[in-house]
Amino acid sequence: MLLSNGAFTLDDPIDNQEIPIMKVPTFYSIMPGSSFTDLQMTCTSFFVATLFGAIHCAGWSHRIHFSTHAGSLLWRISSAVITSCPFAWSMWVISGYSRGESDESSFSLKISQIMTGIFALLTFLTIPLYIVARIILLVLAFVELGNIPPGAFANIRWVNVLPFIH
Repeated sequence: MLLSNGAFTLDDPIDNQEIPIMKVPTFYSIMPGSSFTDLQMTCTSFFVATLFGAIHCAGWSHRIHFSTHAGSLLWRISSAVITSCPFAWSMWVISGYSRGESDESSFSLKISQIMTGIFALLTFLTIPLYIVARIILLVLAFVELGNIPPGAFANIRWVNVLPFIH
């Protein structure tokens, strides 16, 4: 409960009194109030995971140096996998939400049940693929550290202007 002075209180079940809260608990989380709130939180987390995968797609650039063509190809495939999988998972969550919101014995309920089944199968097939792609990216990152091009160690001229870099 929010008091007039801006402080929050917590109801004490033992004394039936309100105790002022002085800090947010370490493992604080939002209590979901509705299925739409659950949908929003889940889709937001999948969107962040998709952005994380999209950052790895920078390896598609010709400026990124890989020691072998196979390493470059593995990086590209794995980054595409970790970008697209969370999007497919969010489609499963959205179709499940639409199934819950549909009227019984309606055409939209049947369609959403079919879509939920398809996306559920796709989700369970892509989870192992996602895990393998993440492991491949991690291994490739460490393997490529052994093949750094000589220009990576060159000093940049403007760094000499900053006194705290030396």
